Amino acid sequence: MRPLVLSLLLAAGPALAQDGPRYDADGFAKCIADAEADASAAPGLRSCIGQASTQCMATPGGETTVGMVECLGHEAKDWDTLLNGYYERALKAAKAADAELADLGSAAEPAAPALQQAQRHWIAFRDASCRYESLRYQGGTLGGPAAQDCVLRLTAEQALRLRDIAEGME
Repeated sequence: MRPLVLSLLLAAGPALAQDGPRYDADGFAKCIADAEADASAAPGLRSCIGQASTQCMATPGGETTVGMVECLGHEAKDWDTLLNGYYERALKAAKAADAELADLGSAAEPAAPALQQAQRHWIAFRDASCRYESLRYQGGTLGGPAAQDCVLRLTAEQALRLRDIAEGME
């Protein structure tokens, strides 16, 4: 009996894996690449914010509360990956600039520690802001999607801000 149950579960695996919304990480990456390639376009990278999660929520299962949170969470994770890369670039450039100024004998306050502190404070701000977004719904089902949308949007905006900082320092 066990082999039959196991084989039924294994056969159902692909079908079960297809339940729920479909997030297109490749579509997200393409939007970013296209926006970076056409820097003259007005909205630029900001036009990518929310695009992949919106498409995900249009797939079967994406219209549910759980599906919305899942779709928004996937895109927030993609933006967080970009944010971390841009932060590392900005921090590396700030440390290099600090070292160069120190070599010149400058008494200027180092920028790298200030960037690190600002990022820590930003994380606390994002978390508190998005907690508030959830609490606005007083336990209602839209609290989860509202909080996750907040995380996505604030993370995306911070990623783009750090990108601008990194590019301005390099």
